[in-house]
Amino acid sequence: MRYDLIVVGAGPAGSSAAYHAVRSGLSVLLVEKRQQVGLPVRCAEAVGHDGFAMELGGDGILFPDGPGGDLSEPYRAAHINGGITVSPGGNRASVKKEGAGWVLERKLFDLYLAERAAEAGAELWVKTQALDAERVGGEWRVRVRRLDREETVGAPVLIGADGVEGLVGRWAGLTGPLPLADVHSGAQVLAAGLPGWVEEETVYFFLGSNVAPGGYAWLFPKGRGLANVGLGIPAAGHPKPARGYLRDFLTDNFPEVSILEEVHGCVPTAPPPRGFVGEGCMLVGDAARQVDPFSGAGINWSLEAGRLAGETAAEVLLSGVEPTAKALTRYEKHWQARHRREHRQLYKFQTLVMSLTDGEVDQAVAALAAGVAKDELGEVSPLRIIGYALRGAPGLFLKLRHLL
Repeated sequence: MRYDLIVVGAGPAGSSAAYHAVRSGLSVLLVEKRQQVGLPVRCAEAVGHDGFAMELGGDGILFPDGPGGDLSEPYRAAHINGGITVSPGGNRASVKKEGAGWVLERKLFDLYLAERAAEAGAELWVKTQALDAERVGGEWRVRVRRLDREETVGAPVLIGADGVEGLVGRWAGLTGPLPLADVHSGAQVLAAGLPGWVEEETVYFFLGSNVAPGGYAWLFPKGRGLANVGLGIPAAGHPKPARGYLRDFLTDNFPEVSILEEVHGCVPTAPPPRGFVGEGCMLVGDAARQVDPFSGAGINWSLEAGRLAGETAAEVLLSGVEPTAKALTRYEKHWQARHRREHRQLYKFQTLVMSLTDGEVDQAVAALAAGVAKDELGEVSPLRIIGYALRGAPGLFLKLRHLL
């Protein structure tokens, strides 16, 4: 069985790639190893407004009033109109920003993206595991297990959207196993019965070595008294796993909640690989390390990367050019031009925050709170927060100066 393009992984990046490729005229096979797209949800589900609306604002189902309107239900669980950061010593910095983003209902959102790709003409196979792949005579031959039997499918272009644990990048010689130092392990619950102090439409971030050493804990309200509560920490070097820290955090801060779901996973916090394009192959999303290494956010970047890769595959194949690494590198160049500098800055920031003591975090959050109180903060960004940390806590200068 032969296609123009095979996409491995039906998350946001893979479904986006399949959708844009098939709309451009390619025959596309989209394979997903799980029996249902969107499950389990290993994500805090929050997205920022601008990048999300830029990629999907033209979709009349998600945005019936266009990119300037609201994300429609049932894909929207809650609005995000502000955030509160809590330091180890209890300092609180509250930032209000109307229309900052949304908390998604990922189970339905991911399913919709895959459904959209299938309706556009992509062939979708669920409960299909890609076992291995090799490039022979200008074509990728992918061996899959489906319906309790093995078969081989072929295509000149292969897109790996198979996540942080994905194998397509290894088969193409583009990536290897990530060292534990470049992975954050996460644990999250869907909690019901939140305490009265939790503000609606406000996301919370909790810092401190006792809460999440080298990372942070979060609370993202989902409406109806529900919230995603979780945390992420470096995968190595701690006496407890992420799950253990989360249980302690819940006991200390949310002892009365009921746990409806619990999930675990990991996020790449490494710089992107030197290259994520090979002979007839492109990596997108977590598989390409296209994740904010500080916050762990990756949905918006994944949607954009999927679109760029799908469009690039179509441009190359429909022009009659062989899909060599050189021909496909336009995808990588476009991505790097837009995000490489930002990714590097965020990686530096993540490294810096991991090195701060609890006392220094207290100073930084207090400085941020003072800036917000004076209405001086303006745009909320990591580098702007660092500027306020320097102004309010000059003792941090030696640690922060290389990021300015």
